[in-house]
Amino acid sequence: MGVKTLMFLACPNRCSTNRFELWNASVYVDSRGRYLEHRAEDGPLYRCVECGSPAMDLGEVPGAMAADREALENPPSQYTCPACEELFTAPRDQNPVVCPSCGQTFPVTDAP
Repeated sequence: MGVKTLMFLACPNRCSTNRFELWNASVYVDSRGRYLEHRAEDGPLYRCVECGSPAMDLGEVPGAMAADREALENPPSQYTCPACEELFTAPRDQNPVVCPSCGQTFPVTDAP
């Protein structure tokens, strides 16, 4: 997992309040109601307080763009299974390769 960038939440409907609510999480407080911690079910999710839309984290954009560039520069390789002759793709750096159709495992020596 990479270094987490600062979060920059935005409402997809461009609401102007810039207030977001933690969504899908248990928030724990002490006997005086002061925040102690929270636990998110599937990672923290936020929603716009004004319209209720799920917030977008624009801080994730640079990482997603870098991943897209990497995928374009290093596309998956195509292989033909020696057992069932199924044509499939697999990551270029995967070795050995496993056929998704029949489960046959075979090594690859050169990138196709």
